[in-house]
Amino acid sequence: MADKVQVDLDELIEFRAHLVAFNQLLSDEYRRMKNHWYNMNEVWNDAKYYEFGEALEDVAKGIDRYLQVTPDHEQHLYNLIDRIRAVLDTAI
Repeated sequence: MADKVQVDLDELIEFRAHLVAFNQLLSDEYRRMKNHWYNMNEVWNDAKYYEFGEALEDVAKGIDRYLQVTPDHEQHLYNLIDRIRAVLDTAI
């Protein structure tokens, strides 16, 4: 009995595109928010300003870690999609 593999190539392609777009948006928007917060120091300079900054630093650790590892996932998905396309092309 032959093994059967079902793959939704379009879904993989769509997910990878979403992942790449999300990662870029996350990186850009986090950087913009941090810069905006930093520039608010002249008009918002109280304990909550510094508390907010500490929270940004806490979340930055997770964002930085995520953004460091996710290129490997993007590349893995790219390679997987490429291999599946090659198999599908030879099966036709």
